[in-house]
Amino acid sequence: MKPQKILIIGTLGSGKTTLAELLARDTGFPYASIDGCRIRYGDGTVSGEERAWNHFLALCRKSTPGILEFSGMGPYVEEVRDNLLCSKIPVSVIWLVLPPDTCIARTSQRQKKIPAPFRWAPVAYSVPLIHDGIECAWDTLWSREAHFHATRQEFSATTSVPEMYSAIREIWCML
Repeated sequence: MKPQKILIIGTLGSGKTTLAELLARDTGFPYASIDGCRIRYGDGTVSGEERAWNHFLALCRKSTPGILEFSGMGPYVEEVRDNLLCSKIPVSVIWLVLPPDTCIARTSQRQKKIPAPFRWAPVAYSVPLIHDGIECAWDTLWSREAHFHATRQEFSATTSVPEMYSAIREIWCML
């Protein structure tokens, strides 16, 4: 597989972390997520959030292969895109789309605490809101960037993680 950045985006509970970790394992590329940067560099304050994002953006900018993961929307979306472009290596963006109820159920079962200065609204409200934000970023930014290979991958509520991974693996094997 040629050196590249693979960015996995999606709403809470879409399987980003699980699939990104599997891709990292199989490609040998390093893996990083904004939540991982928040855990390592953040402390729940605004300055901690800035430190986490600065580290994540630096990883996007590095001219080395990697598997990266964040929602794909929000105040840093253009900076992520710009830093990926600065990396000067091919970039694939894969948007994981699952039914909102599936994402809400998965997110509601989580125990992990991520330090962030801003609280999410209730999950049942946040998941559709994040999806709409990703849809807007997809239409205006991710799918329009000529230097990116952008794929929207939709799955049903009954799709297993191995089935999702198989579909994602087919995408990066063709790149």
